[in-house]
Amino acid sequence: MNITMRNNVGVMIVSHSLAIATGTAEMVRQIGGENIPISYAGGSADGGLGTDVEAILKGLQEIWTEAGIVVFYDLGSAEMSSEAAIELLPETQQKKIKICSAPLVEGAVLAGVESCGGGDLDQVKLVAEKRQVSIDEISDTTETHRVTITHPIGLHARPAVKFTQLAKCFEANIQVKLEEQTIWVDAKSIVRVMGLKARHNKVLNLQATGIGAPEAVNQLMVLVKNNFGE
Repeated sequence: MNITMRNNVGVMIVSHSLAIATGTAEMVRQIGGENIPISYAGGSADGGLGTDVEAILKGLQEIWTEAGIVVFYDLGSAEMSSEAAIELLPETQQKKIKICSAPLVEGAVLAGVESCGGGDLDQVKLVAEKRQVSIDEISDTTETHRVTITHPIGLHARPAVKFTQLAKCFEANIQVKLEEQTIWVDAKSIVRVMGLKARHNKVLNLQATGIGAPEAVNQLMVLVKNNFGE
């Protein structure tokens, strides 16, 4: 079964349990947004625990996109079933499907968010597996802007998605941290932003350099002050 849009990298979820597969797919959709091709295959053909190569193949075919597909699985045999299903596809499609070594739920959610933000196949896989590309450091002389997080759940889940998606609209190098932290992180990385654990009433620090830096900081601060539009 699937929920599809065709302009982004697809997310395929394979689990021994139908309940886990459907729940994970719904979580990806709710957090990542509607612009993600999502499919899932859960349980054996007779409705029990297990995997079904034909169901996985059907899911991959239904959400096929030239942007590619990332596959997440719960146990080793699910990975093998996924590999078997991929081998039944044309070779040109096989090359654009990557199996991710990431926790099923967390990896799928991170992949969905990155896909929704326009990340390509390699970027989506990197984010899901929490392998990040380094960013240029910002000079200590760059002005630091501060804003208090008033959203009840802080900078997590949907707010973090909206924050990073807005940051990606700018060419500027944008970095953030909490007031009490010493390490700046990439404001365009959903993994890094959620890793801040920025809770309600925490003070968020922002810095930016490059093209559009002042406008980027201004819009991000407005987003935080307005509780991320929620």
